[in-house]
Amino acid sequence: MKSKETIRGAEGFMHYYAEIYRDRWASLISALQAEGKGIGLRCLPAGGYILEDPSHAGPSRDAVAQRTTVHSGEAGKIEEKRDELPVYRLDKVSVIAAEALILPQRGRVLDACAAPGGKTLVLAARMSPETRLVANELSAERRRRLKTVVADYLPPSLRGRVEVTGYDASSVCRKLPAAFDAILLDAPCSSERHLLGDPEALGRWSPARTRNLACRQWALLSSAFIMLAPGGCLVYSTCSISPEENDGVAGRLVKKYGDAFTYVPLDESGGEKTLYGSIFLPDTCGGGGPMYIARIVKRQV
Repeated sequence: MKSKETIRGAEGFMHYYAEIYRDRWASLISALQAEGKGIGLRCLPAGGYILEDPSHAGPSRDAVAQRTTVHSGEAGKIEEKRDELPVYRLDKVSVIAAEALILPQRGRVLDACAAPGGKTLVLAARMSPETRLVANELSAERRRRLKTVVADYLPPSLRGRVEVTGYDASSVCRKLPAAFDAILLDAPCSSERHLLGDPEALGRWSPARTRNLACRQWALLSSAFIMLAPGGCLVYSTCSISPEENDGVAGRLVKKYGDAFTYVPLDESGGEKTLYGSIFLPDTCGGGGPMYIARIVKRQV
């Protein structure tokens, strides 16, 4: 077995994840190194959105995205008219993460780590008229990009109900306990797929990166739980393939808060069940992902 000192850089990365995924690692690393499966998101003026597969002439009929081809912000209404708003491109599984959040009919929703903004667009387009969205991003540079995405891709009717903020979501809970009726926490993570495309960053990789990120993720998740109102829904997601950053973080919520909440399985069948959520991996999701999603509902007091 290699020592901790030798599990570094590209070789260490491969060894580390091969130990986790074993016989599957060859197919998974091949899928991670291939071009990701993107999809186009077009928001509609009255709320809702259309998903467009660039490999097809019309809206997507892909197996993972099929259920979400056309959406409306108004319950029971299907909007088929296209608009001239630009199309935002994102990973098709990112849409599933944003759709997993159970939104209130009225109240406040938090997108805790919102940049670059694709999931923010999905949440805003799904909201009912009496709901407001706080899109939060700590990084000033990423927050500027987020503001541009909101301004360019959302219709004016929705734009006015989205507030962009710059809090540290891991500590703002002290000021905002039980302040939000639903929270999406798409936490900063190892993002191994992107790491593989950056030789310099991959050369600096070590297991400490995963451990440090898991600590940050736990700070964000525990803070989000405090900010969630009783009866509200919280979705924790990452684009990592590391169990330590996924179920490992989600499991800490169980240890700290016990039966104060319940994990609610996803309706989406395209993912693989884990102890606390689901993971979508590119070798079995047509190139989409990776994306880990765990959904909880906080019990009423």
